[in-house]
Amino acid sequence: MLGLRTDLPLDRDAAARFLPWILGFMVYLAALAVGSALVVDRLSAEWQSGLTGNLTVEVPFTDDVGVAARSEILDKVIDILSATPGVAGTTLLDDREIARLLEPWLGPEASELDIPLPAMIAVTLRDDAAIDSAQLQADLAAAAPGARVDTHADWIDDALGFLRGLKLLALLLTLLVLGATALTIVFVTRTGLSIHRNVIEIVHLIGAPDAYIAGQFQAQSLRLGLIGGIVGTLLAAGTLIGADHLLGLASPSLESSGLANAEGAAGSLVLDLRLLPWQWAVLALLPVATALIAMVTARWTVLRSLARFL
Repeated sequence: MLGLRTDLPLDRDAAARFLPWILGFMVYLAALAVGSALVVDRLSAEWQSGLTGNLTVEVPFTDDVGVAARSEILDKVIDILSATPGVAGTTLLDDREIARLLEPWLGPEASELDIPLPAMIAVTLRDDAAIDSAQLQADLAAAAPGARVDTHADWIDDALGFLRGLKLLALLLTLLVLGATALTIVFVTRTGLSIHRNVIEIVHLIGAPDAYIAGQFQAQSLRLGLIGGIVGTLLAAGTLIGADHLLGLASPSLESSGLANAEGAAGSLVLDLRLLPWQWAVLALLPVATALIAMVTARWTVLRSLARFL
């Protein structure tokens, strides 16, 4: 029954009283970093799946092209696209939809430009479709000089590269916070050892092994680490939910700007901070991980310190 007793007044230490708040702040930062990495991982998967199954065809026109000639050229382009293996459907955008696409860059006056707007055709591809972009580009150019096929490949590569950088930054921040947490536990444990050195020597002299004394500190660190971890994780979860709500209020969705018709993937491109159920489960493991790190660090610190001064 020795392991159930508490012979050291560790709860009276000032450093130990502040430890849950310190750990809570550390876990808050780590949870934000982990949550951000999970959000980025979800966004990268959704953006990639949403854009790789779509492409856009742009057909420019000059002022001297009449309505009948324009309609004839677009019919040829759509026929070529429809006959291309792997194409599931095409959607011709009207001028108002194109103006809404340009509005984020050109402002509300995009529909009042003096230059003719190009025709844009959103093309939806079948799953696992392999499109020969070069051949499609050549076929379209023969029917409509200046027509351009945009497969979004460059944009996808740039976006995914940026998201991978964010995930790496979040990982480094998480490791930094966990390292700072371990150092904090080492400092608090050594402080407790110094404060209670006389009591520890007496307990040690009456037969208590080093493992028992270490158990006193590790039990305290486990409890305080769990408390701080829960508080920090709950605050981080509230921050992520609040930020997602504010982002939804402040940012117009891409669907309302016309991109839903242009790409057929607005849901994949909307920037939001939602976490999937399994990602929330990963985030919920942070308090347990923090408590275990605190326990192991405290035990290692005590055993190493006792070996030196007892």
